[in-house]
Amino acid sequence: MRFSPRVVYCALLLLGIANYPAFAGQSSADNHFLFRLPRAAGYIIDESDVQQAAIAGTATDWLKAWPDDGSTNFVQLGNRVVLQLEPGTDLSQLLAGHPLTLSRTVTANIFILQAPDAWTAAREAHRLAQLPGVTASYPVVKRQAGLNSQYAPAPNDQYYIFQWYLEHRNADGSSAGVDLNVRAAWPFTQGQGVTVAVADNGVELIHPDLTNRAAGGPHFNFTDGTTNATPFGGSSAWAHGTECAGLVAAEAYNDIGMAGVAPAANLASWVIFDTNQLIATDEQLMDMYQYNSNTVSVQNHSWIAAGPTQQGPGVLEQIGIANAITHGRFGRGSIIVRSAGNDRATGVNADDDGYPSDPRVIAVAAVRIDGRVASFSDPGACVLVGAPSGDVDQNGLFTTDLVGTRGRNQFSFGPPNQSLSDYVFNGLGFNGTSASAPLIAGVTALILSANTNLTYRDVQQILILSSRHFDFADPDVVTNGAGFIVSHNLGFGIPDAAAAVNLARAWSNRPPQTFVTFTATNSAAIPDDGLRLLVTGTNVPANIASIHTVPDVGPHADNPTPLVPLVDVGTGTNISGSLTNCGALIRRGGGTFSDVITRAAKAGAVFAVIYNFDSTNSVAGACPGGDTLCPMGATDFVPIPAVFIGQTDGQNLQNYLQQNTNALAQLRLAGTNYNFNVTNTLICEQVAVRLQTDHPVRGDLRITLVSPSGTRSVLQRYNLDTSPGPVDWIYYSTHHFFESSAGNWRLEVSDESAGFTGNVLGAALTIFGVPIKDTDHDGLDDDWEMAKFGSLAYGPKDDPDKDGNSNAREQLMATNPILADVPFKLDLSTWNPGISRLSWPGSTNYHYEVWTGTNVTSLNLFTNLPGRFPETEWFTPNNVSPQQFFRVHAVQNP
Repeated sequence: MRFSPRVVYCALLLLGIANYPAFAGQSSADNHFLFRLPRAAGYIIDESDVQQAAIAGTATDWLKAWPDDGSTNFVQLGNRVVLQLEPGTDLSQLLAGHPLTLSRTVTANIFILQAPDAWTAAREAHRLAQLPGVTASYPVVKRQAGLNSQYAPAPNDQYYIFQWYLEHRNADGSSAGVDLNVRAAWPFTQGQGVTVAVADNGVELIHPDLTNRAAGGPHFNFTDGTTNATPFGGSSAWAHGTECAGLVAAEAYNDIGMAGVAPAANLASWVIFDTNQLIATDEQLMDMYQYNSNTVSVQNHSWIAAGPTQQGPGVLEQIGIANAITHGRFGRGSIIVRSAGNDRATGVNADDDGYPSDPRVIAVAAVRIDGRVASFSDPGACVLVGAPSGDVDQNGLFTTDLVGTRGRNQFSFGPPNQSLSDYVFNGLGFNGTSASAPLIAGVTALILSANTNLTYRDVQQILILSSRHFDFADPDVVTNGAGFIVSHNLGFGIPDAAAAVNLARAWSNRPPQTFVTFTATNSAAIPDDGLRLLVTGTNVPANIASIHTVPDVGPHADNPTPLVPLVDVGTGTNISGSLTNCGALIRRGGGTFSDVITRAAKAGAVFAVIYNFDSTNSVAGACPGGDTLCPMGATDFVPIPAVFIGQTDGQNLQNYLQQNTNALAQLRLAGTNYNFNVTNTLICEQVAVRLQTDHPVRGDLRITLVSPSGTRSVLQRYNLDTSPGPVDWIYYSTHHFFESSAGNWRLEVSDESAGFTGNVLGAALTIFGVPIKDTDHDGLDDDWEMAKFGSLAYGPKDDPDKDGNSNAREQLMATNPILADVPFKLDLSTWNPGISRLSWPGSTNYHYEVWTGTNVTSLNLFTNLPGRFPETEWFTPNNVSPQQFFRVHAVQNP
């Protein structure tokens, strides 16, 4: 069922045989157009586009119109009218006193008339169609058209089969998991006209897969001021820039090597590491950011600030970055892509590095082949997206190396694989977020090639809308208040290059960004040692009523857990019985922390408490027993919050529970909160928190921000940094993108280790976004809602037209939320010589019947497929018969 408030029914008169009967119908309604047609064709026009244009004070040059037979294949009606007259009919009399002017005479009796706007053109075409002597009258029309194939041929590059990160499929064509889906983007663009700079330790410009892409590029060595931008040395340490460049733009379809994400993009090598592998000075980096910024559209930076302390660009670098964003690409902004960092195991957070956390850049995390964030990839609220990489227990990515045996791969190979020495792969393959960032730089090149008019903010938002998650077992994956799935591990997920390109092709620039800032100058003490296990019951001993703990690195008790019975399950090796609505008390030694916590969660526990074993059980190299509090590493993905306590506390608690079966326990985090009541109504983009403290050990603190929608950004987690702070640091979060700004924002600062105390000296909240009228605080513009729905009843997550795009997405894309904008059409492309790929626009609100056969009049139902957004696909052998027909029927789910 199509919901279409305030629409106009319109029939278009198509040129044809003049003696067809006229279209007959009611003509009393002001918004019902009647045309004299050779062939009747009814269309629905959404009047809200006209209303919005009137509000903005602008003319509407084009209006979307849908066939009234329920088809989703829309056309666009323009502000010009095509008019055909019978011989002898006087054109001037027909136009007298009406808002049409003659623009063009096509033949002696066919004319094109100019109207002030598309709405007027439709009305005038309707009027003229009623007059004698008129054989055709209709607004000029744009119709949907497509390329011959929407899936590019498989590259003939010799080692493309090893590039799972570009296309990850099973032998039958079905998806095998994470990839960038580039072959569905390449029919539209392969990055032509876009230059990507690799700011690194040099690119091997003579590499056969790179030489054409780098020819004539704006190369520069910022460490010595020359144009010699090749690596200084020949060893594995000097291959890094070349490895990045191959992932961005290695040439495809050249019968050798590999393919880059944007294989027709141009490359520039920017050397920023000197002969000692030290990074350039801040002055040189300032020059680098803004170098040739109208030629270089995208910059890839696969490097970060080193160490756990908070640091970032200095004054000069900030000037260079600002100039690149403000003036680059003729004012649209250079696209700066950065790796998020590789120090997850030591508690490092990308928000503590001012390079990837800058809201003007794209921070990229790393994802494994199975969809889980890589074990090294730094989490952070600033992370925008993720991209494939290897891992410590997985092979790295296949990419270019220094030529011959000079680089990371120092092995020689015989025919026909003698060129393998020029590439890294398998155990020598490229790893880290350094490998992930250039993949996103390549996707960005595809986006800009499809639409050169995009700003850096447009690109960020297209990446968000085109991204998807694969690991829903990650407890950090949540849906924000606007309906977008996000995590601190992988941001909004892994972009689908085809979806990104399709979005870019139709994208309208977002309105200018503004910001609002709220400042709290009052100081407040941060309670020391705030994460506690609280026990209540009869005669609870004082020494176990509130127990000191250290947290896991996964789910956290930011909100107090339920007050529930605590059940002793021994070492947790074998948990019998249900722990539903209980906590689990576990003695260390029953397996890894992750294993025992997961077992407790599967039994129904809502949280877990692990206490240390006796010191006599200590193992060399491991955290000792006794009352030592052990950090619970590798617990990122456990399903429930967990804490660790000392042996004495654990045994005392165990003894008490044996005598008091009615005792209850909960995890509770005490901290100091700042509340910011925001009345401004913006569609949120990045959100910033500036925090000043005098705490002597920054690593003790946990800092989070909760939006009015309830989305929590973890800005800092318990870590190993022993320096003071945050002295004065700005944290940025992407997690609130497209939420409403209005309401109460809560900043929570807590201390999770004993012994050092401090205060918050000042805090400020800054919200970046687009101002809208939003009385119901749902992130949807009231005027947009009234124009589209006639009320404010719908929310940002609703999808009235069932096309898979929520209202929040439709608002951003400037599409119609009550009528599907994408035509429902099939594409049949060759996937490989033996298999064809059938695809169509898909939605999870539907399942799809695929009918096949050799006779188009009697097809058979072959299969039912669940819908996948934004495209559903099906693979079939292409040698079944000489002639095969396909029909797909969309069936709405109950």
